[in-house]
Amino acid sequence: MTASTDFPVMSQAEAVALGFAGFNDVPHKPIDVPDGEYTITARTSDGRRVTFCFLPDRERSPAGFVDIQYHDVIWTVCADRKFVVGSVMDAHGRQ
Repeated sequence: MTASTDFPVMSQAEAVALGFAGFNDVPHKPIDVPDGEYTITARTSDGRRVTFCFLPDRERSPAGFVDIQYHDVIWTVCADRKFVVGSVMDAHGRQ
């Protein structure tokens, strides 16, 4: 299994100072994603789930795109900011 570098929760300013992107002035959880295929999964306190699947353009290379999947609604946000509406599918187009 490939490991990621896991940082503690920190402020937006601290994350940006380490080279990560910031989004809103709220706590940030920076993660260094390793090369190759890798998924980060998260869950809210009320049980809603989301995954961030990083997929490379070629084997063992850095991620070429990220598939963001909201599992408890029927839509997916793609990296190019277009919305795909319909059945929930995995990154390979399987339902």
